[in-house]
Amino acid sequence: MEKTSVAHELELTVTTQSKRQKVVDERFKEVEVKEKEHQVLTLKLGEIKKQIEFKPDKLKAVEIEACGKEKELDLLRNQIKLEEEKLIEVRKSVKNTQSELELKKKELRQRSNVIIKNEQHSIGEETELSSVSLGHHDVSRVLRATRNPTEYVLDLVEREIRNAHQREESGLQNSVVENLILFLEELEDIGGSVKPQLRLKATQVATLWKGMIRTEAPRSCVEALTFLLFVVAYGLESLINEEETALLATSVFHYKQGPRIFHSLGLKLQIPEFVVDLITTRQYIPAVRLTCLLKLTDYSPSNILMKEIIDLRRATLEKAENNDVGRLRAILELVADYKLDIDIPGDLITKLMLPRENSTPPVLHCSVTHRPKLNISSSDQEATFSPNVFAATRSNVDLRAPKREFKPFVNSSANCRY
Repeated sequence: MEKTSVAHELELTVTTQSKRQKVVDERFKEVEVKEKEHQVLTLKLGEIKKQIEFKPDKLKAVEIEACGKEKELDLLRNQIKLEEEKLIEVRKSVKNTQSELELKKKELRQRSNVIIKNEQHSIGEETELSSVSLGHHDVSRVLRATRNPTEYVLDLVEREIRNAHQREESGLQNSVVENLILFLEELEDIGGSVKPQLRLKATQVATLWKGMIRTEAPRSCVEALTFLLFVVAYGLESLINEEETALLATSVFHYKQGPRIFHSLGLKLQIPEFVVDLITTRQYIPAVRLTCLLKLTDYSPSNILMKEIIDLRRATLEKAENNDVGRLRAILELVADYKLDIDIPGDLITKLMLPRENSTPPVLHCSVTHRPKLNISSSDQEATFSPNVFAATRSNVDLRAPKREFKPFVNSSANCRY
């Protein structure tokens, strides 16, 4: 019994010691973990101390950078002051230049008056273009008598633009515009190069003019045409961007000068799109003119013109207006100029050209005799604007019925359809 109890006690002692050993081992491991955590914290604390030590250096660097920025700002302020002083000097120089320009313009007017008097066409020194109705031959004589036609026309345009701008007008008067067209077209016939100094001056004038006419919606189609002729004459195509060019061109392509302006402005590739727009908006006469002038093969001029004849006949069922007469004459001119074979109702011709009561003749066939085509200069094409040239133009259409000569009807107002 004693041996059994002793053995039992030994077992208990061994078990207790093993448990204690396990507890000691666990405590030892916990101590090791704590030591590692302590080491990590010590390292972090060292890094934090280093960061704290580096912060004053960073603050100093920021302060130095701020000082540098302040110095740069001071330099910029000084540069701005210098630029302002230069701007004031430039303004003074511009005023002096304008004064000199006014004197030169007066001298130019006096010189031109002397030339015109020598040609027995006296015009007063302060005469404005708006008070004179000029003809093609008058303009031709004046320009060909001047030493520098390019500068002469530029001075004319500048004077009118400056005067209109000072009067705060939205554009030029129609009479002024019509005369300027004659000068610009005659200048194109004369030819000649534009010197850089003149081109710079023309750029300033065109810039002022561009702001007056509102390229997105020109007040006057005739003035838009004059502006584009001026741009082409002085090589200022870069002054207007592609969108402005297209907007202005679409407002003038129904004039005889329109296709030529399209070529000069590099819009030939866009012309088919304009023709489609014209047909869609029932503007058949300018569509036919563009199609024939540029020899577009995608459209039939005769078919397009027949649509215009149908519209015109409907419009004249009740009462014929002057505008309807002009439309018919435009049709006859297109038929003659481009040798179109088309049937025109005889009653329409009779009603508009040979008014008689209770007359309903049969349909007449309009054909073109193959006569030698006259060489008409661009200045002669100005019949759209100058009444002095109207009497010199007549359609070459032959009708199988008694006919009489007539002068082409043109509405001189800025009508954007015809």
